[in-house]
Amino acid sequence: MAERGDEVRIGDHDRDRVIALLGEHFSAGRLEVDEFDERCRRAAGARFRSDVAALFADLPSPHPEVLATGRAAPAAEPERHASDGAPSPRRGAALGIAVVLAMIGLLVVTRQIWVLLPLVGFAFVWFGTRR
Repeated sequence: MAERGDEVRIGDHDRDRVIALLGEHFSAGRLEVDEFDERCRRAAGARFRSDVAALFADLPSPHPEVLATGRAAPAAEPERHASDGAPSPRRGAALGIAVVLAMIGLLVVTRQIWVLLPLVGFAFVWFGTRR
């Protein structure tokens, strides 16, 4: 049975967002530890929009998007964080600048022209893979 009356089922993304928002309310001091645990338990088992609405009935904003739209939120691309393993563009640029400066510093200190060869190779790789 996919629906209960007019209600649409919610998905894992919606449940995760509900638990994250409950955490925000907990850290703001609006929920006690036991109440937070109970609401998170209920959120993890929630299947319908009304199950989520009951968890936020006595809480101010923020509320989950699934309650604002009245429908389950579409599956979205998960947010990427620096800890996801994918380097951020800013981090990559800093690494590139650090490598170039290290190679130039090595050239100045050693006065060996061959030090420029890895720098040229690095430039080909750097600019060849940039989007």
